[in-house]
Amino acid sequence: MAFMAAFVIGGAASADMLQGLEDYYDNVKTLQGGFEQQTLDERNRVVDSSSGEFAISRPDRFHWSYAAPFSQEIVADGEKLWIYDVDLDQVTVRNQAEVLGSAPAQLLSGDYDDLTQAFEIEAGDKFVRLTPKEGGQAFDEARIGLRDGYPFALEIDDALGQTTRVELLDVIVDEDIDEQRFIFEPPEGVDVYEADEGEALR
Repeated sequence: MAFMAAFVIGGAASADMLQGLEDYYDNVKTLQGGFEQQTLDERNRVVDSSSGEFAISRPDRFHWSYAAPFSQEIVADGEKLWIYDVDLDQVTVRNQAEVLGSAPAQLLSGDYDDLTQAFEIEAGDKFVRLTPKEGGQAFDEARIGLRDGYPFALEIDDALGQTTRVELLDVIVDEDIDEQRFIFEPPEGVDVYEADEGEALR
């Protein structure tokens, strides 16, 4: 895949990668664009593909919109995380503080100090690796690729042996984003479910 090739060729020295990650969290306020996502099983076979648009307003707010093959909206407003499955007419809501790092958008929208407290951070020439310091996280390892001062690709390995790969496309950095994108009101008539702590997210 093209973005994974870029992951391999576009690396910098390890120290630069670590500094680049910290600079992203310190300096970049907003990030928006499109994405393509794949889930691979333990045999590296594609079991799910999706695409859509995203917007991040750091810290702690994002809107991750899946357009295909199934419509889903994931919105974090800084306090609550809302997941709206359009085809199921169902909304799941959780306390955002309890789900650090359980999805790509959460890794990219948070605070660097929180990241260093929750994860061991190690840089290679091609990516930054995040490993949870304690149990309870939704993944075993995450890898973030950086280019031109912002992330362009992520990989997340979960406890079931699956890997989620995300490529960020046509990224726009530090332009104003409409505040309404980070406010979610459940549509009338949908079921709203308060998720129990520790329930898996997409």
